[in-house]
Amino acid sequence: MIPSMRSSVSVSTGVPEGRTVPAATVSELEACAEHGAGRLKGTHYAIVFDVDVAESGEVREAKMRESELDDREIEACMEHALSGMSLPGVVTPLRSSASESMMVSPHARGLMGNVVVLGGAVSLVPVLIVAAGDTIVVVVTVHAVQETAEAIHRRPRSVEKKCRALLDECLEDRRQPDWNKDFGEFKQCGECFGYCINHEGEWLRRNCPRPGDPPPNRVRMKE
Repeated sequence: MIPSMRSSVSVSTGVPEGRTVPAATVSELEACAEHGAGRLKGTHYAIVFDVDVAESGEVREAKMRESELDDREIEACMEHALSGMSLPGVVTPLRSSASESMMVSPHARGLMGNVVVLGGAVSLVPVLIVAAGDTIVVVVTVHAVQETAEAIHRRPRSVEKKCRALLDECLEDRRQPDWNKDFGEFKQCGECFGYCINHEGEWLRRNCPRPGDPPPNRVRMKE
């Protein structure tokens, strides 16, 4: 059993990517569950994974921590799916909670998908999968590999401050302008924030236009 986990799980919808498991990876997790659902004996399950992520957001390793499935084939399939994802918007919150000046405001955290800063770890929004009548909750906790943690602490505070302000601005105005709907209904603020942190404060304005920005054919969309 995984004590008290189900009672603490909440599934959020309508939040931008960056603090959630990417949609493509969710589809792979669903395929893993559907392939092995016929072997499961119960109806409700939970499984927890630890994921190590590098500075670029690339996943270095995904390992199952706890599972109620008792089905190694499904568990291994899900590990493989999580190992192939990229999480560029997650790196910065991996900074220790001691660096409170870098923490995003509570309002921003809510819009970004219930980010939980755990002093070196971030919990993503749980994935709820229903396959052949079975319900599986997949919980993913992301950890910084050592080189990532060191790189985060080397970043100039001025870059972090600038990117944080741009992130808050983006979250306050999440809808894409009509001329930029090719990127979806909402701006991917988390991904643009990760790009900003990793590119010395440059905001990805083509993906996340700032309020008042004209269409790209009228201005170079770059901070």
